[in-house]
Amino acid sequence: MSGKQGYSITTWRLRLRCRHPEWLKQTQKFYNLIEKFYYELFLENEELWDLNSQMILRELELLSLPGKEKRTPKSPLPWGKVPPYFRRAAANAGIAAAKSHISRGKNTPGRKAEQLNSAAVFYKGMYRDFSDSEITLKVWNGEGWEWMRCRLYGKKFPENGQIMSPSVVLEAEFIMLHVPVKESTRDSDSVKVRMKDGRNICGLQFTNGDAFAVGSIRDKDDHELAVCFFKGGREYEHHCRCVLEKIEKSEKSLGSVHTGRPNKKYWMHLKHLGEHYAHAVSREIIKFCENHDVGVIAVPKYDKDYSRYVMGASGDWSPIHLSIRIREYLSYKAWKAGMIAIEVNAGGIITCCGSCGGKVVSVDKKTQECVCENGHRCNRYLNAARNLTKKCRSQFEPGEPDRMKNEEASLKNAGDMGN
Repeated sequence: MSGKQGYSITTWRLRLRCRHPEWLKQTQKFYNLIEKFYYELFLENEELWDLNSQMILRELELLSLPGKEKRTPKSPLPWGKVPPYFRRAAANAGIAAAKSHISRGKNTPGRKAEQLNSAAVFYKGMYRDFSDSEITLKVWNGEGWEWMRCRLYGKKFPENGQIMSPSVVLEAEFIMLHVPVKESTRDSDSVKVRMKDGRNICGLQFTNGDAFAVGSIRDKDDHELAVCFFKGGREYEHHCRCVLEKIEKSEKSLGSVHTGRPNKKYWMHLKHLGEHYAHAVSREIIKFCENHDVGVIAVPKYDKDYSRYVMGASGDWSPIHLSIRIREYLSYKAWKAGMIAIEVNAGGIITCCGSCGGKVVSVDKKTQECVCENGHRCNRYLNAARNLTKKCRSQFEPGEPDRMKNEEASLKNAGDMGN
């Protein structure tokens, strides 16, 4: 069952190589100078604060650029002629930074930014010959503007994707090209519409064991269609433990004598391990849901203090800790695949039986089995996933209050998240 078509925007990261990387650094500095100029100009003119972005840009150009009749601007741009697309990209970045400063100042007055470091965005007119393997950029070499051909390395763009304005990101070791790609999605209906149509729901419960998560898919008649344990938690934990042991040995050998950031490559390895497994698990969940025509993915929402306590007790490199990143990746991957991932208040999902609704009277944490008052036995994480699916559906039943609006209310004694 599919609804109206929508779209998603995903940023693709490609490695960029060129003959003159110093030109890209010069371009970045020039971009940030123009950004800072318009940042300060916007903050100085409070009458512009309530206008939309397009009108703000128009008014700032009138203040900084000479008109057709050689009108002298009030605050002339110090650098003379600048390519208009380059200037507008930098001005928009400055406007965004200024708006952020204004919004923060409404609650807590803060000082203005002394320096801005936004990545240079290249609008059309500042690049050409753009493909999966190359791009030609118009860059500032310190004295003038030059067209520079650059090689690109990374995965290919989707065939039906619309490539949007790229930006050059100067990382510590590499130069990266970040490219937003707009793709159509098969379903952009709201959660309420999906529930009204009786779409299938997948309830997820995250664990701290070998399974990162347990999923249960149920249809509109509350029949369970499929169950899946998304494993790999122990493998991830083992890899992290091996890297942490190397860090510990390295710190003992170095002692207090070291320069720069010690063990940087090991810490980066840990970061990349987390990203790899989070992407792999989230892709597996999406594929599982696609195979059973799921419309909504329900993930549990716990009280912040309780979540912080569980994460702290489990450790930074535990399977349950990675659930934070898995949730983040699920959000955009689900939308891209025509599904919606929502958070559902987790209160009571482990205290009642997913089969009969009876009270859970015992839990064996060694075997992960729970038993209800009517004798039903089930894996406790699967039981929680089943209850989460039911709870998600019940919130949208006719005559029921729309409790989704109250999801941000605190949850006390919600049960466990995988301990």
